[in-house]
Amino acid sequence: MSGLEALSRELDLWKSEGCQAGFWWRDDDLGAPTDKLEPLLGVASDLAMPPLLAVVPDWATPGLARRLAGLPVRVAVHGKAHINHQAGRGKKSEFGPSRPIADCIADAAAGRARLVDLFGPDLVACFVPPWNRMAPALAEALPSLEYQGLSTFGARREEAGVAGLNWVNTHVDVINWRGDRGFVGADCMAANLADQLTDRRQERCGTQRARDEPTGILSHHLEMTVDDWRGFAMVCSILTMHPAAKMLDSRALLMGR
Repeated sequence: MSGLEALSRELDLWKSEGCQAGFWWRDDDLGAPTDKLEPLLGVASDLAMPPLLAVVPDWATPGLARRLAGLPVRVAVHGKAHINHQAGRGKKSEFGPSRPIADCIADAAAGRARLVDLFGPDLVACFVPPWNRMAPALAEALPSLEYQGLSTFGARREEAGVAGLNWVNTHVDVINWRGDRGFVGADCMAANLADQLTDRRQERCGTQRARDEPTGILSHHLEMTVDDWRGFAMVCSILTMHPAAKMLDSRALLMGR
């Protein structure tokens, strides 16, 4: 069975049980309105799927704000400079334990201030740490910095939550980082989404991934071609058309309304 068939069949099972699966979309590493951004915006418009665009504050330009004005997209804070500060052989992180927490807090505040200047009230008060990693102490400090949302990657246990912070993760990365660093392909993307849904429906993940937790799709437009976006759109069209799937607005998810 192909991945596309598996995804459709799994959604059929959700429908037969009277359930609906929620999905949302995040794209990382945005800074300027390059040609790489245009296919993403086309998919967002064609499928009426508003992505959350994680913008690196130090990369962001006034031209990006002008390009996105009035479009069906959302903007979040993607760290500050997207620089690895992790010492030694630790996994890359801009806000990891190798940095003093005071420096992390200062950069998280500065990043938000920079994007408020550019996007004003259109900015979603959500923090997306580069490489999806951060020190737990920073998560606890985010509400005091006027952040209402946090998004990383993978299943999250309920006890990892922070009061006053809506923690909404992504779960399916469409880039093959360990291989050619390109799009995994429509069939693989669909198969990975089907696996997520199967785990939730059969409750294999216990408290780590509740059935009603939305599945987050993570893309990186800088690594994708026009053909890649066609495959991406093919998979997402299943989600937008199947009655057991519901595309969710990241602003409502992350702002808790």
